[in-house]
Amino acid sequence: MHTRLPVAARGILLLLAFLGAVQLACVGGHIPPSTFQFENVVRYTGDGLETGGWKVAQVLVLLGKISPMFSAAATCDIEVGVPERNVKGWVLDEFAQVEAAKAADQAARIVLREQQPTALACQQFRVHMQSILRDPVYGPIPGATVTKFQRVIVSRRTFP
Repeated sequence: MHTRLPVAARGILLLLAFLGAVQLACVGGHIPPSTFQFENVVRYTGDGLETGGWKVAQVLVLLGKISPMFSAAATCDIEVGVPERNVKGWVLDEFAQVEAAKAADQAARIVLREQQPTALACQQFRVHMQSILRDPVYGPIPGATVTKFQRVIVSRRTFP
């Protein structure tokens, strides 16, 4: 036997489900690794140094619900640069993609909790993302950089 919820109760449940979905989309958007398409911009020369060439991915990331007092969203341009080879060895594109996506997700969660104005949110997003990638103990990619677009040098991607 099915019990029917009163209209008001169903409305409240729908609202809670919607708010939960919005919160998940804003805080845990889960940027797919394929968003970060790294392209070589400086070739590795193989001259015996522990560091080598350089590859870059450029992505526009939409951060949702920044602050109740400011804009509801911010579009942040991020350029992620990684060495082809660093002190840990070769940095494969697939590895760089996964780690950049994880760092972007974590940085987005931090920034969205801070509820800052749009321009500051994008700047902090880049700072947090670089810090996560380069952390001296746990950082997966020593030498990585995260900046604004310097110039159009590779194919740009957008998330979402």
